[in-house]
Amino acid sequence: MISRVRVVRFKRFSDQTFDLSGNSVLLAGPNNSGKTTLLHAIAAWNLALKRWFAERGPSGGKRRISVVLDEFTALPLREMNLLWLNRHTARRVPEQKQPKPAPIYVEVIVGQGERVEESLTMEFMYANEKLVYIRPVQSPDVPEPVADFPDFAKSLNVVHVPAFSGIGTQEPRHSPGMQNKLVGEGKPGEVVRNLLLEIWEASKSEASRNPWKDLANDIERLFQCELLPPDFSGARPYIVCEYRPKANPADKAARPPKLDIANAGSGFHQVLLLLSFFHARRSSVLLLDEPDAHLHFILQREIFDHLRMVANRRNCKLIIATHAEVLLAGEEPEQIISFVGRTPRRLLRPEEKRRLQESLRRLTALDLLQADHVRAVLYVEDESDHKLLREWANVLGHPAARFLQFPFVVPLHGKGNLDEAKKHFQCLKLAQPEILGLCVVDRDSGPAVAPLGVPTGLALRRWQRYEIENYLLFPTLLKRYVQHHDDAALFAVSDEESIDDGFHENFPTGIDFRKDIPALRDLKASDFLVNLLAKTRFPLPKRDLFMLAQVMDRDEVHPDVVMMLDAISAILPGSVPNVEANVAPADEDGVEEDAE
Repeated sequence: MISRVRVVRFKRFSDQTFDLSGNSVLLAGPNNSGKTTLLHAIAAWNLALKRWFAERGPSGGKRRISVVLDEFTALPLREMNLLWLNRHTARRVPEQKQPKPAPIYVEVIVGQGERVEESLTMEFMYANEKLVYIRPVQSPDVPEPVADFPDFAKSLNVVHVPAFSGIGTQEPRHSPGMQNKLVGEGKPGEVVRNLLLEIWEASKSEASRNPWKDLANDIERLFQCELLPPDFSGARPYIVCEYRPKANPADKAARPPKLDIANAGSGFHQVLLLLSFFHARRSSVLLLDEPDAHLHFILQREIFDHLRMVANRRNCKLIIATHAEVLLAGEEPEQIISFVGRTPRRLLRPEEKRRLQESLRRLTALDLLQADHVRAVLYVEDESDHKLLREWANVLGHPAARFLQFPFVVPLHGKGNLDEAKKHFQCLKLAQPEILGLCVVDRDSGPAVAPLGVPTGLALRRWQRYEIENYLLFPTLLKRYVQHHDDAALFAVSDEESIDDGFHENFPTGIDFRKDIPALRDLKASDFLVNLLAKTRFPLPKRDLFMLAQVMDRDEVHPDVVMMLDAISAILPGSVPNVEANVAPADEDGVEEDAE
């Protein structure tokens, strides 16, 4: 059994070792996190090994053999340098004028429990975009040719099943080499009829086993239909594979028609593909890339259990890349490798599995990309809050503007939804441990009491007024906004009168809108501003009130806003937060609103 795999300069990994001990291993993580890369590395190692055996036999040697692009069927490639980390096939050495080649190494280590470990490394040397050279070497650290192959390498057989890509309406019979090429190109659905034909022919020729019967029974049990034997002859250019739905017991006269397998649903196709590979390609290691795709969660569990049962009976190891929460829920933490974060790692405790499940449930691929690039996250109640902060930063020329221009912002879509912010940030820290965050909520979001369980690195701030729009309450600002339009002069008098009337009706004469008084602190300003501007020729919905901030003067920006922009600056990478300067003032009851 494979116990470990080490990859050096292969695609996204510089030098990474994966613990793959156990009968089955789940590779769990978001898209583009490296799960498929590990499967590709093992498949490339297996291809290189088989090519070496085909040309040189089970003995080592110094001379490399060549593999052209069309023959490299382990994974889809346009150019050979796509196998290399950052496509760098050579490294510069200070003492040498010419760059030194940078080979790829994939080392497979076999051993379990008390058994002595054996290993074999395949080296890939770049020649040009259409050609690589390969040879077996002792290890990535000692790249000397092997004298003889370890015993496991002579019998280990790896089968890779890529993610499902759909089944065509017609499929000719393919040679094994063409089948491998199509699978390597990520088109396993284009060989499923060939696999079914191989299973049917094997069942007729082998008395010891009947894989067709096993396959047909599984399909009948799972989908209530009869899988019919495939039909192929020299007179027909394509393989015919059909199924017949089970008859309705209440309708004894009716017999369902035969249907081509292309007519079935995607879940049927996915299961048929998995089971066809399983029965047609007897393997000691089976690599499955997202076998849960297109499957109902109940079927995911059942198929996985079935594969594990048969794999255990055949002494076959399963390595499965998945997003499915159902599969993770039923597996022990020790059999899961988490790809959340920069370095994949084996889980050890149930709590780690729970956090991984939470991360996969909450984080999108965009979340992870932004966390990696921005290294800071801002939680706001609504997207319009971010736009207001951005415009204020631009007016002031504040350092926070560089974050707010291209930010990582997560709207909470609810009044003071702090629990959502805490859980989301905790998941982000699994992927990016050094990330910092700031959560900004309105005063209307509940009592000014710091919530419990705030993750390290997440600061909480609360506006001193009812909501962020309260800092736009300036009659002169609204007049400036309506005057800002090209045709404003035609309606200037009536618009300004409407604005003055609205403020006179709701606020005392001569009020200073920069001061913190109850009339300003407790008003829901967004409703007031939207209703007031609706009486002018230039109304604004709540989501567009940030346009008022665009025309503010610097001295109209409230100190509370400056304080919040300072807090945003403090979470930027390279900042040294001034905690005392950024802590929100205490409420009247003396409860401080920061919980950093």
